[in-house]
Amino acid sequence: MSKYVNRIGACLCLFSLLTYGQSVIAQAPRVTTNTTFSNPVQLPGVLLPAGSYQFAVASDRRSVVVSGADHRIIATLMVVPVTRAQPGTVILTRPSIGGAAPEVTALYLDGGTSGFEFVRPAAPR
Repeated sequence: MSKYVNRIGACLCLFSLLTYGQSVIAQAPRVTTNTTFSNPVQLPGVLLPAGSYQFAVASDRRSVVVSGADHRIIATLMVVPVTRAQPGTVILTRPSIGGAAPEVTALYLDGGTSGFEFVRPAAPR
């Protein structure tokens, strides 16, 4: 009886390893893009001074990690997927208040048409 229990246990262990291995292989690689801003820009809740930054899309494709040139994480921001007709890298919108830094509203990786729009916090009522 114990001989069969050991075989069943070994089969379950092997099945678990194979299943886990496939799930690790199936995960999408982290997508990153590097961008340099010549002037300060705003992201939701963050003001980035002029400089170089790395934007890395998390594997769940629901957030973007923003790092500085020194690879230190500055912010992790919620995003939603978006598409557009013309390729590009980032979209900046001018703020309505004079003198404020422009706001980055979306990020398009590798100059493509598929990207991510930053989720803005809801305005207080």
